[in-house]
Amino acid sequence: MNRYFFVVMLFLFPLLYSSCKEKQPEVAEVSKTLFYGKIVYSSVFETADTVFKLNMEAISPYKIDVYVNENNFRMIEYGGLSHSNLILNKELKAAWQLDTIKKLAYLGDYSDLGDPNAELRDLMPDHFKPLVETTNEKETILGRSCTKYKIIRSGFIPDDNEAFIWVADDFRIPTSRYDIQTEINHAAVPAPLILGYEDGAIMRLAVKTKSYTRIFEIIELQKDYFPTGIFDIPEGYQKK
Repeated sequence: MNRYFFVVMLFLFPLLYSSCKEKQPEVAEVSKTLFYGKIVYSSVFETADTVFKLNMEAISPYKIDVYVNENNFRMIEYGGLSHSNLILNKELKAAWQLDTIKKLAYLGDYSDLGDPNAELRDLMPDHFKPLVETTNEKETILGRSCTKYKIIRSGFIPDDNEAFIWVADDFRIPTSRYDIQTEINHAAVPAPLILGYEDGAIMRLAVKTKSYTRIFEIIELQKDYFPTGIFDIPEGYQKK
């Protein structure tokens, strides 16, 4: 099923172009450790409309596992319509979608918003780095000190939505902003990764619309944790 799942369903037809090129605010340089390992995101909806909540939860994953190292990326979705199970090798420039029922591995194409050409970056600056404003609020998430920022403008968030990010003060995640298309699916990485904020790991993203608030949050971190074969196509799978 073709879909821009996180982007379309979360952000409701995001702005495709922004001609305004305001200067990004200065951010103090802080040494932040690069994280390799397992990252688990939860995705929840908050709304008083129970029918709407059930409908959104039926098509949206409630949990996303991500494994990332220097050259590889793995994503596994739980729940929703897509059930994306992706393996990406940056060195080989290959992306695979696994059909775990039929034991098939589909080779596809991927684009990396973290590595755009200069022309595209100039055309859509808000798609590559959001404009943020600090709230001077702090919160501890998974035992890590985080600073809360308000997103002033982003190419992925409509102007009438209100969005906040909670950014870890001590570590960041490798740029992992992939959009993957195979024969059976069109998938994007979790919204906190695709936003393009790279001065620290986004531990929580909350987007409030007129109908609901959707929250993505990192609920588990396992540094340097890579189960055997996590970046390999399992034995017995037929490549397509």
